[in-house]
Amino acid sequence: MTEDLVQARAEREVHDAGVPAASGAAGSAATEDGSRAVSDPGASGPGPGPGPKHRVRGDNGAVVLPAQPETTADTPIARAAQAALVARAGGPVWPRPRACRIMTIANQKGGVGKTTTAVNLAASLALHGSRVLVVDLDPQGNASTALDVDHHAGIPSVYNVLVDDRPLAAIIRPVEAIPLLYCAPATIDLAGAEIELVPLVARESRLSRALGRYDVSDLDYILIDCPPSLGLLTVNALVAAPEVLIPIQCEYYALEGLEQLLRTVNLVKSHLNPALAVSTILLTMFDARTRLATQVADEVREHFGGIVLHSVIPRSVRVSEAPSYGQSVMTYDPGSSGAVAYLEAAKEMAHRGAPAGR
Repeated sequence: MTEDLVQARAEREVHDAGVPAASGAAGSAATEDGSRAVSDPGASGPGPGPGPKHRVRGDNGAVVLPAQPETTADTPIARAAQAALVARAGGPVWPRPRACRIMTIANQKGGVGKTTTAVNLAASLALHGSRVLVVDLDPQGNASTALDVDHHAGIPSVYNVLVDDRPLAAIIRPVEAIPLLYCAPATIDLAGAEIELVPLVARESRLSRALGRYDVSDLDYILIDCPPSLGLLTVNALVAAPEVLIPIQCEYYALEGLEQLLRTVNLVKSHLNPALAVSTILLTMFDARTRLATQVADEVREHFGGIVLHSVIPRSVRVSEAPSYGQSVMTYDPGSSGAVAYLEAAKEMAHRGAPAGR
């Protein structure tokens, strides 16, 4: 039995030695130009289809692999990667307004996304070539936190501008993570400013006077983040700006408070700032799973028409997480749905407000 196995193995080795190399497990064959085509044993498989793929070996012995098709950015991962590149190096320059646009972001209802909108619109504009200043007029200082600007008690802040008549230029700080973006921080001292402003002359125009003395020629946008009230701080913001941006949460309660805000805007326009107008409305916290969100969005668009941005900000966990890391969502997770939505909203706002550019 053993002798038969040895003889069979010897005959098989002789047979294998006589098989041409091209038909072996990893043979090669000559091509027309004299190079050698090496078959890839892992390229062929069972079933119908073409034979084994070949790698062409050139005259110098190097293996030349066939060109791979180019990949496109039509996948979520590719889009997220492109957004991350924009967040790190900036994107294409958007049109800039001829003169600095001063916009008050106001809504007396809390939790509708005023601060989030101010921070992320400012970051988006700055990443695309605009010079932006965020004025934090909320005593909570959330915009300052999101931009990672120090605002503890004792830091020169908007409070000193309003109450002590300090120049605005003395308190402005650059945002380190985003070039071209600046912040006038708010501290807890601002909580008592409304009481301290009462006996002052022209208390409603303190911020307007400060901006008038500040050289805005080097800025494209000033975004003023208001507290969730219609007190003296918000009135100061309305007097200082010709434009109002209203973020509206896609829920029923948001519509109830809107009437009171519009009444205040009309009062300020009639008595203190004739140039004031609601120029932009942004729908926020849109939940596509609910019918109510769609109904609210439709009602707002029907009533306000063209001033409502086409872009809608969806509910996004990443948008809520970003401030805890001292970042806007544009740098924290630029590929998230919230970041992409704010980017589109900022782009739309930039193109609407700067038809001629500069």
